[in-house]
Amino acid sequence: MNKNIVSILITFVFIWVFTSCKENKTGIAIVVDTQSYNEAQQEIDAYADVLESEGLKPYLIVKDYSVPDSLKNELIALYHSTVPIEGAVFIGDIPIIMAIDAQHMTSAFKMDQKRFGIKRACVPTDRFYDDFNLDFDFIKQDSINKLRYYYSLNFESKQVISPNIYSGRIKAPEVENKYELLKKYLKKVIEQHKIENKVDEFFFFAGSGYNSESMMARLDEQYALKQQLPGNPNISFLDHSMEKIIKFPYMSELQREDLDIGLLHHHGSKSTEYLSGAEKVDGYKQQIAQIKRYLREVIYEAENKDEIKEIKEYYKEKFSIPSSWFDGAFNPRVEKHDSAYAANLNLTLKDFSYYTPNLRFAIFDACYNGSFHRDEYLAGAYIFGDGNTVAAQGNTVNSLQDKWPQEMIGLLSLGMRVGEWSRKLCYLETHIIGDPTFRFTSIDPSINVHQLSVNNSKNNRFWKKQLKSKYADVQVLALRSLYENNSKDISNLLSETYKKSDYASVRTECLILLSKINDNNYTEILKLAMFDDYELTQRFAVKMAGKKGGDELISSIIKLSFMNLSARVEFNLENALSFFDKEKLLAEFDKQSKDVNFLVHKKMVNRAIRRFLENSDRRFKIALETIADTSSSDKNIYKEIRGLRNSNYHQGVDTFLNFITTSTNQEHRKMMLESLGWFTLSSEKQKIVEFCNKIYENEAEIEDIRKEARKTVLRLK
Repeated sequence: MNKNIVSILITFVFIWVFTSCKENKTGIAIVVDTQSYNEAQQEIDAYADVLESEGLKPYLIVKDYSVPDSLKNELIALYHSTVPIEGAVFIGDIPIIMAIDAQHMTSAFKMDQKRFGIKRACVPTDRFYDDFNLDFDFIKQDSINKLRYYYSLNFESKQVISPNIYSGRIKAPEVENKYELLKKYLKKVIEQHKIENKVDEFFFFAGSGYNSESMMARLDEQYALKQQLPGNPNISFLDHSMEKIIKFPYMSELQREDLDIGLLHHHGSKSTEYLSGAEKVDGYKQQIAQIKRYLREVIYEAENKDEIKEIKEYYKEKFSIPSSWFDGAFNPRVEKHDSAYAANLNLTLKDFSYYTPNLRFAIFDACYNGSFHRDEYLAGAYIFGDGNTVAAQGNTVNSLQDKWPQEMIGLLSLGMRVGEWSRKLCYLETHIIGDPTFRFTSIDPSINVHQLSVNNSKNNRFWKKQLKSKYADVQVLALRSLYENNSKDISNLLSETYKKSDYASVRTECLILLSKINDNNYTEILKLAMFDDYELTQRFAVKMAGKKGGDELISSIIKLSFMNLSARVEFNLENALSFFDKEKLLAEFDKQSKDVNFLVHKKMVNRAIRRFLENSDRRFKIALETIADTSSSDKNIYKEIRGLRNSNYHQGVDTFLNFITTSTNQEHRKMMLESLGWFTLSSEKQKIVEFCNKIYENEAEIEDIRKEARKTVLRLK
């Protein structure tokens, strides 16, 4: 089909099936805007050909969409066709959905829509296209960036993510030669598809400030990866603390031509990977030099001489710092040195002028690195560079540290496409940047887990057999599949599997799936998991205990308070304690402390723990008193209600429900209903559901309040 014909058909959609492909069991939708297809027709057609050679039936859709819903409807139709699609690839300028009222489906994003407006508080997401059970209401098209469309999650929609297909974005940065970059990238993809490459080189990085810089977490992660990755690949590890400036060793690792996968734990932005923090130094001279450098940085940010004077006075008065410690701030040589030092702490888009990453698949466990809605974004620089990077997983907004980015990662070694892998553990903000169909050669010629997953997704008998697999993550996939298929007696199966499994990833999956069922088995396993020897499982369990609350977990959580814990588990424990009844915590502590004899300074430690417990309800009391007091300012009430999203005070649920009944401020009532929708694991959940059902059934109630009540019920169920 020549370019002139494509131009004539610009307002029409056409689906080009390259062959009847009777042997194909699944297809792939390749969605391209007309300009991108005009510019890169040869490469796009060749990309479709290589996918066909792998057994995927390619559906090529070329269209300039003005209504995103029409694209979604076409994908749904293809999903239900004779040869259903398993995924979709969005090439070029495909409409971008900016979702609001759906923050509970992100890992961490909680920006205030009222304060910041929908343009800043929205989440760019392709779950609109790949999760057919999510129902969004159109709001408007952006007046400046015409690719952006704002949608609100409907109150009657399903409120959890479970994509039907996988998806990926191939969107070149908005630069002068973007179509040349697209063509070059597609040629690279085609070449990599034709190469047989097993996962035998794996790299993971731990950046400054991530997971509380817990070395116990780092060590356990390496242990778990050894269990998860088949074939005993080489796993290299780099921690930011290994060098004063870790940027260059980091870049060197990622430029290795033999590197397959990089799991990159660090903080991030759309244009930066934050790698190193403040240098840890020994000796008072080095410490003073570091303080001086920090003070000069403060001066550099000042806007005028008066502000500089105020800064010096502030540090002199508060910290007794002499004025001489600010010297050199305007010395060109010193300033140049400081600038170079600051630039070397992190990796930015500017560094790609001499940086060529070669890892095939990058996993950015960081905020904003996958912001494909921006003109330029970090994950895009990786895949559109000169190196061998074909795909990346990244987040469009900020993401949670306490999540499991390596869940089922062993399936990548057994032939699963990166898009299908990401589909099984994505959040609203998580996306494959680049080719989602890319896969590695299975390390075991007798198994191609991608085909097993796609072709046997509903076959419970098959998945029960896979529970005996020698591969940990095949067992994890089997458990997930049985759960999603509502397999009979799934709760008991998960409970028994947790108790007998030696695989860290299998036990973690059992805990997560049981939390979704939230029955007696969950409570029993939660008590065990709080003492699991895999740090991540223990970390999750302690956080879940706080989110559940209730008296039955108090004994276990007090027992933990006497133990030596990782930094991140301890952080979660301190938060969790505030969600339990303080008097019952103290009574249990007094009971257990008598029998704890292993502590060296027993009296001193017990005093410290008890003092913490005595103050554990401080935040709860402030929230409760502010919300219950009718004289509190609207601003303070609103702030405390929003805070319940992160702080599920189960012991205050009766007060919160009474507030909804008695308050005359409709905005506050609606916000309280929304915040209670975050109590997904709460021991008081059923009480909230029953209350919200009554509100929804009351036709005399305000419509917005009824809708929010209904949405909360669906979220909690």
